[in-house]
Amino acid sequence: GGGEGGGGGGAGGKSAAEVLHSVGWVKLARDPVLVDGSTLAELRAAPYAPIFNGQSPGEAPLRHMGRHPAWAARFEAHFASALREEGMLACSDGSEKSVCDCYALRSLGLGADAAGGDPALAGRQPPHSDAPEPPGEGATWPLADADMPLSVMLGVMPNTGLWIFPAGCCGAECGGDAAGGD
Repeated sequence: GGGEGGGGGGAGGKSAAEVLHSVGWVKLARDPVLVDGSTLAELRAAPYAPIFNGQSPGEAPLRHMGRHPAWAARFEAHFASALREEGMLACSDGSEKSVCDCYALRSLGLGADAAGGDPALAGRQPPHSDAPEPPGEGATWPLADADMPLSVMLGVMPNTGLWIFPAGCCGAECGGDAAGGD
């Protein structure tokens, strides 16, 4: 159990679920998921379609999503097992979340213009969100922590890096301005 969270620091003896609920993300301390050549070929051959990713009107989408039952069900079963072992599927009423809708994402890197000329941002994937906007100041989430939906990511390309912004991503570090613009 356990993992990393809060910017990559150690879990400090907390369970993975406790880390997730305290800082907004966790990296599970598990053996790597081995993706064999035939599964990788199935991922590449899946039909991909553009998805909205906050691009300006008239801009081509940089993110595409694909799914095929040949591999999606296997990944969903693997994720369900790993999340169940970590206690992350338990809901506040004793029921269990279901793991579904496993998609492969393909993203094109930001060009120099989209990165605002910042070489540190050029080539990076555009920022995106897998969560709703946080509630306003003083408001609470409409669901208990244990009932919130989860997003799971698995990088299948060598040296895949994830930039995680659990409090949102609207500043210069995300390629936008402080007001959340592009």
